[in-house]
Amino acid sequence: MSNMKDEHKIIIATVAAVMSIWAIDAAFGAFVMHGGKFSDLLLSVRPNQPFFRILLTLSFLAFGIIVARISARRSRAEELLKRHSAAIETSMEGIAIINRDGEYAYVNQAFASINGYADPGELIGKTCEFGFDEQDVEPMEEILPALQKNGAWRGELLAKRKNGSVYFQEASMTMQEDGGRVCIIRDITWRKRHEEWLRRSERFLNTIFNSIHDPFCIFDSHFRIIRANESYAELKNRSVDELIGKKCHKALYNNDSVCEGCVVEKSFHSADPCAKDKIVVLRDGTEMWMELFTYPILDEDGKVSHVMEYTRDVTARKKIEDEKQRLIEKLEYLSRTDVLTGLMNRRALTDSLIYEMDRARRYGSELSIILCDIDNFKEINDTCGHDAGDRALQTIAAALKTILRKADIAGRYGGDEFMLILPETSVKGAEKIADKILAVVRNAEMSFTEDKSVRLSLSIGLSGLEADSDTTDSLIKRTDDAMYASKEGGRDRVSTVKPYPLFP
Repeated sequence: MSNMKDEHKIIIATVAAVMSIWAIDAAFGAFVMHGGKFSDLLLSVRPNQPFFRILLTLSFLAFGIIVARISARRSRAEELLKRHSAAIETSMEGIAIINRDGEYAYVNQAFASINGYADPGELIGKTCEFGFDEQDVEPMEEILPALQKNGAWRGELLAKRKNGSVYFQEASMTMQEDGGRVCIIRDITWRKRHEEWLRRSERFLNTIFNSIHDPFCIFDSHFRIIRANESYAELKNRSVDELIGKKCHKALYNNDSVCEGCVVEKSFHSADPCAKDKIVVLRDGTEMWMELFTYPILDEDGKVSHVMEYTRDVTARKKIEDEKQRLIEKLEYLSRTDVLTGLMNRRALTDSLIYEMDRARRYGSELSIILCDIDNFKEINDTCGHDAGDRALQTIAAALKTILRKADIAGRYGGDEFMLILPETSVKGAEKIADKILAVVRNAEMSFTEDKSVRLSLSIGLSGLEADSDTTDSLIKRTDDAMYASKEGGRDRVSTVKPYPLFP
């Protein structure tokens, strides 16, 4: 706006000057040259004077306009220069102008401060090599040819401050027409140190990563494998290059979606570590039990950005666990099983009877038990030997197994006695089962030699549960009494002690 006012002032002054010259010339011609009167000032004009005055007016006016334009441009240039100078002086980046002799012709405050000088004037007239050690001058000498060839250069240098300390400097230079250079610098020491810290951290992490011999990998939120060690690739029958950047379900199993039961997906959703065991088949067909652990990696917002998966071979542990389980099962079996006959032993029979009595009372169902004693078992042992007695026990056990239903329970109660527990069976139903047992045993003949054989028979007693009054001991005692009644009655028979009705 001030530029426009100056331009208008110059034009007005020019017009005023033209009018004044016009008036003076007219007065001079009228009074001096012609001795005229005041009236001749306007009326007495020579023929060529109007054209001369018009030409003079236009010339002065054009001159005024030109001067006004030049003045306005100069004012704008000065204003722009002030703005640029203010911007340069307040810039956080160091800016310097170097003349063709390599000397600082101008430096701003930031340039001086970066180099450790309080006053920019301390650098004026000094060469640009002044801020570098001797070993760092050689790179500077290589910059000038590149600058002259390309007109510009940008790179990093190791510079020296006034106090002798060094810092990393990022510099950019532009060649000027007069052979000088404009140089812009910034201190990047913190950035370089941070980059070095990151490189050391990365080397540290790489060392840890590569030292893990068990399979290890990292997934991003799209289930892409972004890091994997050789052990993981070998486990998956792939190379590392085949896995990196690929979605795990596609690269490993050719699935378009995440695998069912994926623990990586579980960690993404729960943000918690997860684990599971699975069988992996190696290239040679060997099966291995692997234990998978997943650990979520959270971003600054607390969301899961990545998941680590660590795999450990637990085949040996699984074998030990399986052997331990088989041993436990075997011990459990032995603790509940009569080794000679393969039926339940007395302890297991007692536990089963207690359970079935409770169940019968709970549901109001019937329950019967049978006790069997081998007839003349002592004579078999004394006459044929204990091996024959063992064979007799095994024969009876095999016969019982052919008679029993799926829900029935049989065991060796002790010596030559067997017990059968018959859930949801009335006394009448138990009698039918007992008769079948007698028939099967009668047909079971044991031969020892061509001229020596033994026929087996049983004395059987049975009884039903009296739900309101029976205990385990009372039920067994009553059934045992029935069995002895069969022995006293001539053996090879069934005797029954009937319970009172469950519902009167």
